[in-house]
Amino acid sequence: MKQLVPYPTLRRSDGPTTIEVREGRVDDDALPLELVNRQERRVAVHGVGYADWSTARLGVRMRVPAVADAEGRGWRDVRAAVTVANRTSHVRSVTSLRQDASGDWVGEVRVDRDEHLGRLQLTGIVTATVDGVPGRLIGSAEDAWTVDVDSRTAHREQDIRMTEVDFGSDEHPHLHDFRHNEWAIDANGAVPTVYVNTALEGVARLLGAPARGMSPAESALQKALAAKLGTDLWVTLFHSAADEVFAEDGEPQWPGGWRDNVLKRMLPDVCPDLSPSDALRELLSRRVGGAGRDLHMRVLHAAGRQSRSARSLGEALRDITKGSAKQ
Repeated sequence: MKQLVPYPTLRRSDGPTTIEVREGRVDDDALPLELVNRQERRVAVHGVGYADWSTARLGVRMRVPAVADAEGRGWRDVRAAVTVANRTSHVRSVTSLRQDASGDWVGEVRVDRDEHLGRLQLTGIVTATVDGVPGRLIGSAEDAWTVDVDSRTAHREQDIRMTEVDFGSDEHPHLHDFRHNEWAIDANGAVPTVYVNTALEGVARLLGAPARGMSPAESALQKALAAKLGTDLWVTLFHSAADEVFAEDGEPQWPGGWRDNVLKRMLPDVCPDLSPSDALRELLSRRVGGAGRDLHMRVLHAAGRQSRSARSLGEALRDITKGSAKQ
C-alpha cells in the first residue's frame, strides 16, 4: 500500500487503533449511561436535564497496537492524544493521554459549554518523534465519536430524507430549474434531502413501490431508476463531503457525521492503492491542485460500484446511512 508521508506510519497489519468514551461528568453530576451510546459512538451532554451546565468531562480509553519494531521504523517517544474539533464554533483542542498498566492510553477530555455549539468530533491520534522531529502523526483511531452539546438523546438523527414534491409548484421555487428532472439532491445541510419530482408521472410510484407484484418490465425499470438515483446520490454526497475536508497544521481533517461515512466507503475505490488517511490527503491535494477531471472519473466509478451493490433503493439508502451509526 502506498503512502504519501516520507516516514513509516501504523499499518493495517499492526491491528486497529480504537477510542472509546467510557464515562462522563457534567459539572458535579455523573452522565447517565444511556447518554453514552457505545454502539453509535455518540454522547448527548445536554441530556443531564438542565441547560445551564458549564463543563463536561469525558473519560476516554484509547487502544494503540503494540509495535515490536518501533525503533526499527524510526519511532521514539510514541504518544497518544485526543482531538476535539467543532467546525460550527471553530474550536479545536488536543488532550494528551497517559499510558496505564494495561498498555492502553487513558485520560479526561474537557468540554466547556461556552466554547461549543451543536456537535463536535472526538477522535484519537498517535504521534512519535521521527527523524528528530517530535509530534509527527503516525496513526489515528478508526472511528470518531460525536459529542452533541445540545441533544438530550444519544441517537443519530435521520441521515437521508426523501420527500415527494412537484418541482413546478409555486411552493417550491428553488426546484423550478429542475422541473424536467426525476429528482434533485440537496447535500448542503446536516441531513441530505432527496426530492422526487411528482410532476413526472410514475417516478415516485416506481421508486416507492414494493417489488412484489410488479410486472417484469416494471421491476426492471424500478431497478434502473434506483441504480441511477443511487449513483447520483453517491456522487453528490461525495463531492459535498470532499468540500468539507480541510487541512489543519498540515494534516487533512475528516469532516465528521455522514460525510465521514461516505468518504470512508468510497475512497478505497477512488484511491485503491492508498490507506484511508493518505487517500484523504490525496483528495485534498487534488482539489487544491485542480486535478479535477481524473478525480471525477474515479468518483463516478466508485459511485457506480456502490450503487450496483444495492438491490433496491431502500437498500441503497441504508448502505449510505448505516455507517453513520459508527460516528
